[in-house]
Amino acid sequence: MDKKFKKINKNGSVTIPKEIRAEAGLFSGNGVAIDARPDGSVLITPAAPSCRFCGSMTDILTIDNIIICMGCAKKILSKVDVVND
Repeated sequence: MDKKFKKINKNGSVTIPKEIRAEAGLFSGNGVAIDARPDGSVLITPAAPSCRFCGSMTDILTIDNIIICMGCAKKILSKVDVVND
């Protein structure tokens, strides 16, 4: 994982890079939990699960550690051929 370095601005804010927000499932408007760790690191996690693709917090599924909403799951399935065994 490449480290991204950011400066803390005057009001204490830090911008989380877009690719890191997407990977972590952090979307604009969603709440986050922020915790200081004993080793001095800071842990930022979604306060509630949200879809990795659209940020929705309703009708959420977790599939192989990927959080996705039913709407996005249906869109993905409509784009691929599904074969029933």
